[in-house]
Amino acid sequence: MLRVQQILLAVLALAVVAPASEEDPFNVDFRCGWGGYYRPMEWTPVEIEIGGTSELTEPFAGSFTVSSQQDGMNIMNVTNEFVLTPDIRLHLPLVTKLAYTADKCSLTIRDERGRTQWAQDFNLWDFSRSNRLITTVNENDLLIGLVGRRKFGLLGLAKQTSCKSGRDQGEVHIGDKLPRMVPWDWTGFVPLDLLILYDPDWNLFNRQQLNAIVQWISNGGKLLLVLGSHPLAPANPIAELLPFELREVKQTSIPSETLGEWDLREGEPENVTAWPLAPKSDARFYKAETHSAGECLFATGYAGFGRVGVLGFDPSTLTDRQQANAARFWVSRIRVMLENDPSLPRSTVERQLQSNRISRSIVFGKQTEDTTNRSRRSRNRGRGRYEIGQAQDANNKVMEFLYQGIKPLSIWWVIFLLTTLAVLLGPLDYKLLKRKGRLPLTWLTCTFWIALFTVGAYYGVEALRGGDMELRVVSVLDGIENTDHAWSTDYCGLFAPSSDDYRLEGLQPNQWWSGISPTQQSIYQYNREVAGRRIYCFQHDGGNIPYSLPINIWTIQCLLNESPVQKLPFAAEVRREAGEVVVSIVNESESAILNANVFVAEGRGANLGPVPAGASTEFRKNLRPMIMADYTMNRYNQSYSSRGRRYSGRFMNENAFYAQGSLQRTRAISNYVARGAAVVSVEYDQAPISFGLEDRSCTQNHIQLARLIVFPKEQKEETGND
Repeated sequence: MLRVQQILLAVLALAVVAPASEEDPFNVDFRCGWGGYYRPMEWTPVEIEIGGTSELTEPFAGSFTVSSQQDGMNIMNVTNEFVLTPDIRLHLPLVTKLAYTADKCSLTIRDERGRTQWAQDFNLWDFSRSNRLITTVNENDLLIGLVGRRKFGLLGLAKQTSCKSGRDQGEVHIGDKLPRMVPWDWTGFVPLDLLILYDPDWNLFNRQQLNAIVQWISNGGKLLLVLGSHPLAPANPIAELLPFELREVKQTSIPSETLGEWDLREGEPENVTAWPLAPKSDARFYKAETHSAGECLFATGYAGFGRVGVLGFDPSTLTDRQQANAARFWVSRIRVMLENDPSLPRSTVERQLQSNRISRSIVFGKQTEDTTNRSRRSRNRGRGRYEIGQAQDANNKVMEFLYQGIKPLSIWWVIFLLTTLAVLLGPLDYKLLKRKGRLPLTWLTCTFWIALFTVGAYYGVEALRGGDMELRVVSVLDGIENTDHAWSTDYCGLFAPSSDDYRLEGLQPNQWWSGISPTQQSIYQYNREVAGRRIYCFQHDGGNIPYSLPINIWTIQCLLNESPVQKLPFAAEVRREAGEVVVSIVNESESAILNANVFVAEGRGANLGPVPAGASTEFRKNLRPMIMADYTMNRYNQSYSSRGRRYSGRFMNENAFYAQGSLQRTRAISNYVARGAAVVSVEYDQAPISFGLEDRSCTQNHIQLARLIVFPKEQKEETGND
C-alpha cells in the first residue's frame, strides 16, 4: 500500500512539474490608450512589444491578433504580420477600438500556417477603479497628449484645472508617451483634444510617426509645439505643415506686459533663448502675438482642417518666480488652441455654428460654488455609466437611414401566428384527438404543429423581410481649395439576405474600417452589452482593411470608413460683388449634382441649383440670411424614448456632417467661414460607390455629400491674418 502511494505521488509531481518546465517562446508586453486613458468607441492606440525567450532559437514569421469589443454589437479582430528575430524585441504599434466596460482584450500569436503559438487575455475592466488597466474619458472631459519634456508644471496641470463644455464641467487628463511609443498611424491620435510636443528629441521619431501626426492635424487635430534645445529641421513633415517659419535662434527679452498677457508674473522682463516666428507667404487665418520689440514668440493658425500653435521658447527656462503661475500660463495657451479667437465677434462665430459650444475647453481651478455642486451631483449620477457624445448621437441618426434596408415586420403577423399556434395546440388539437379516441397521441401532434410552424415561420419571414442584397452608403467628402487636404468618411450598411462570410473589394490601402452600431444614450457599467458580430481586419501600411465580414441572415452590418483622398469630384471658384456672389462649379464626376449651396461669413449664403455630370456652370445669386446646417444643444440633448423613434423617410445631411469621423471637419469649416472663407456644399445623384462586394451583386443606394472650402478672390490678395 505504501508503494502504491509513493507511485501516485510521483505521478502527480511529474504532472505538475512538466508543464512548468515548458517555457513560453514569447514574452509580450501590452499597453493601450494615452497613459491608460481612452475614449469609448473611438480609435485607441495599442502598444505591443514582443520578445523571444530562450525557447526561440531562430527567426519566427507569423501574425499577431488583437481582439476586443468595440461597441455594443461588434468585436474587432486586428491582425498584423511580423517577423521576430531572437534576442531582439519587436515593437508593434497598432490601433483598435474599445467599448465602454470592455472586459478584456485577447492577444494571439499564430505561425504562418495559422496554428496558435501563444494566447493570453488581458483584463481591462474592473469594478474597482484602482485595478483597471484603462480609464474612461467621458464626453465632458478633456484629454491632452504629451510627448517630450515634462517640465514647468505640465504633468500636474490636471490637478489644478477642469474642463468646460456645453454639457457640464469635467476633468482634464494628461496622457504622456515616450517618442518611441508614439502611434505610427493618424488614428492613434483621434481620442486627443490636443497634442503637446514639448521640445522632443526629433531623432527619436521615425518618418511614419511624423507623417501620422501631420495626417491627424490635416483631418482636424490640434497641435501645440513647444520649441527648445532640439531644433526642428525644415525637412521635418511637421515643419512643412506649419503656417510659420522658424527664424534663427537668439537671445530675446519678453516684456512685462507680454508676460501679463500670458498670465505670468509681471514686473521684470524675462530673458530667454527663443526661435522667433514669421508667417509663411501662403499662410491664411493665423494670429501672431508680437511684443514691443516686434518679435513673435507665440502664434496659432490653421493647417488643413486642424489647428496648430507654436511657442518659440522653453518656458522651463524662465526664472523661478514664474513657477507659481505655470498652470495659469498653460491654461491660457491651451485655451487659445481650443477656443475661437476672442477678437472675432461672438455673434459671427455662433451664427456659423452654435454647436461649437458643445466642444471642450479648459479653465483654471474650480468653478463657482453653485457650478461646482451641480457638477459634483452630475458626476455622482454619472458614475457607473457613460453618456454618448454628439458624434455618436449623430451616428444613430445616420444608421436610421442605413437600416431602411430591413423591411419592417408588423407585430400583427406575430400576434396572428402565435394565436393560431395556440388554437391548434389547445382546443382544436384536443377536440380532434378526443373525437377519434387518440388523446395519448398529443405528444406527436404537438411536435408536428411546432415543426410545421417553425418551417412556416422561416419561409414566411423570408417572404416578408427577404430581398436582394443591398448596400447603402452615406459619404462625406471635404477638401480645401488648392491644397492636398481632402478627406472622406463613409457610413455603410450591408443588408444580408442569407448568412455568409462577405468580403469587400476595391478597397484602398490607406482606408480605416471599423464597425458601428446603434448606441443607447446612456451605457451602464452593470448592464454590459454582449457583442456577437465579428469583424476581421488586416492592419498594415497605414490602413485597417476588413477581409472577412460574417453576417447573419436578415440583418445589417454597419461599417465606418475614414481615409484621405487625392481630390474632390468638383472644383469651385467664388467671387463677392456688392451683395452678390458669383460661383463657378466644375463637376468632374460622372454623376450629376442634385443641388449646390454656398455659405459665406455673417450667416449669409445662396442656393445655387443643379450641375450636370462633367459640366461647368456659373451661378450669380443674391446673398440672403442662410445658416449652415447645425446640430444645436437642443437636438443633442434629445433623449431616446423607450419606444424608439420612427424614421421620417427623409435623410438630413447635417446628421452625416456631425457624425463620427466628420464632426471635427465640420467645426473647422465653420471656423474658416467665420474668418472670411466660403464653403461650397453639393449633393450628388447616386454617385458610383468606390468599393463593392467580392463575387456578389447587390443594389446600391448612395448619398454622396461634398464640401469645399474656397477663398473668395477678393481675399486672395490679402494677408490672411485673423
